[in-house]
Amino acid sequence: MEKLDIFAKDCPARFPLQVISGKWGLLVILALEKKPLRFSELVHNIGGISERMASQTLKYLEQIGVVRREVLQRSKPPQVYYELTSLGRRFLKPLGELVETVSAHVDTMAYRRG
Repeated sequence: MEKLDIFAKDCPARFPLQVISGKWGLLVILALEKKPLRFSELVHNIGGISERMASQTLKYLEQIGVVRREVLQRSKPPQVYYELTSLGRRFLKPLGELVETVSAHVDTMAYRRG
């Protein structure tokens, strides 16, 4: 497989990178680490995310194959769960390491308002 040039404007990896590394994509992936969650649980667990942003982020993560949406019809109303795919699980370690690094250095990286 040819190595992609992520700096090229037409690189096909740009959209997945944007979704996964974005503020909400990273948090959604990490929130789904332990178990599948219903939409309302996900919104509740991620402080500050609106239902609109959660919905859009989940849609994009599903489109790129990182999250799977499962509808359980046997309940009334049907329950919708979101879970990581095997591809999505591959992002847990590097994203977790990113969060650990930032957490370890947050004092020296603090944003200073001018």
